[in-house]
Amino acid sequence: DPSPFFPPELEREIFEIAAYFHPGTIPSLVLVSRRVYEWIDGITYSAVTPTGAQRSCSVRHLLRAIQSDSKPASFFHRHVRHVFVNTLLIDGSEFSDIQQILSTCSGVQNLMIHNGHKHPESIIPGIAALKPRRLSIDWLFILRDMDPRQPMFTLLTHFYMFDFLLVSGGPQLQASFVAQLPVLTHFAAVFEISAGGDFSARARDILAACKSLRVFVFRTQRRIDMRRVLPMEALPSTDDVRFVYMDLPYPDVERGWIAQTRGGTDFWARADAFVVKKRRGEIRPASRCFIEPADGIPECGSF
Repeated sequence: DPSPFFPPELEREIFEIAAYFHPGTIPSLVLVSRRVYEWIDGITYSAVTPTGAQRSCSVRHLLRAIQSDSKPASFFHRHVRHVFVNTLLIDGSEFSDIQQILSTCSGVQNLMIHNGHKHPESIIPGIAALKPRRLSIDWLFILRDMDPRQPMFTLLTHFYMFDFLLVSGGPQLQASFVAQLPVLTHFAAVFEISAGGDFSARARDILAACKSLRVFVFRTQRRIDMRRVLPMEALPSTDDVRFVYMDLPYPDVERGWIAQTRGGTDFWARADAFVVKKRRGEIRPASRCFIEPADGIPECGSF
């Protein structure tokens, strides 16, 4: 019987929650009835990833839907909220596809473009037209082509730059750029760590310039040479509780990114939890700036 058993508002909420937390059920749920299809079809496209990992929507699937003209542009503006693109998986001739995604999915709130330095001229206009709350992209790409005062940064709270800051200008330039982002609360960047280098000084520059920051994740590249890796314990510390060292392998970032779109744990959530514990005096020694298993902080991808 296609007639609703529950009040329509409750029925819709039940189906939307099921689709949101268990996206693998969407192909079956959309067959229940026309009204259910209309309620949850958009959830299929909510989170887009390079290959459709963990039952997310793949870039290819999204492109087919856009290029089929079976749905109006307003559908994608309304429903596509999280987009993760890895340009290493895209041929140069396909960069027009990325342009099409960015221009059609104009309501994106969470954008990650990995290896965005490849053909940046094809991506910049699309990014500049958005107003994401979370942005992950290459530092060189941003510094070369973006102004921190332009409209695309007006809502940005979480910013992850995964290119090497040391080759992107001095610490003053880094601090100045970040400090001009009006509502930024979370910042992460990559630094090349070598033995004996006081990279905490660079962190202090950014933290001093950016009083509104709640968390600064200092992603480490800790190789001394090709044979040895500098242990976390050997990294310089800072007395600012907002400062967190993290290793962020690509699989962890992707797994956490997808989990966050469904209410799970990403590296930002882990850093937030660590900072809270540090403010409470629960981290020992107090000078420690990195997470240990005994801290009880969920891993990336946890729910």
